[in-house]
Amino acid sequence: MRMADTLFLDFEGEGPKGPDRAPQLPFLAGLYRPKADGRKSQFSVSLFREHCTPVKNGIPEISEITTLESFVERITEQAEAEGLTVCYWSHHELEIVQHFLPTIIAERFEAVSLNVKPMADRYLNRRGQKLADSDDKALNAYLGAICPRSIPVTAPTVGAAESCRRLDRYSIKEKKWSKWSEAHKEVAAELVRYNREDCVASHKILRAIAARDHRAE
Repeated sequence: MRMADTLFLDFEGEGPKGPDRAPQLPFLAGLYRPKADGRKSQFSVSLFREHCTPVKNGIPEISEITTLESFVERITEQAEAEGLTVCYWSHHELEIVQHFLPTIIAERFEAVSLNVKPMADRYLNRRGQKLADSDDKALNAYLGAICPRSIPVTAPTVGAAESCRRLDRYSIKEKKWSKWSEAHKEVAAELVRYNREDCVASHKILRAIAARDHRAE
């Protein structure tokens, strides 16, 4: 698998709720394509809330408001047509797709996708490396172990889940981005920045693993 043939996906939203810990529909999805062969890196965000037009209007990285099903079908079709692999950090992304979408769509998505975390676990195990105990974000622990020179991912000031909740409320209360306070705008900017950092961190980890495994062959 070439890094030029990868897409990195990350959902943002609230965690499972209720006694059955049911997954919640994501608020947004970020999609990152690394630079390669003279092509610049590309990053775009899709929103899954119809009423969040002000957020789309205010944040340039947000390309569309759509449904989860349309988004997943689109990136799956792109991956199939261009021979790409949709990568994500943990099983969460696949669980969301399997929970909310028809089986036929979920199976097609799974066939072109890759969970990076098990690869990172195997990589560390082969080298006898252990992650430092930390209450911090798990992705950062792996990033520090595999790409020690990389800057850690920084969470939004109010947290990702709370950012999604607030943007939901702000969008209902005020339909015009220009009338949002700077503090409210910053919540949106921070969430999208965080989403991109998550995608890029997953890319760095997979790229490092692939490069070192290739040298070992």
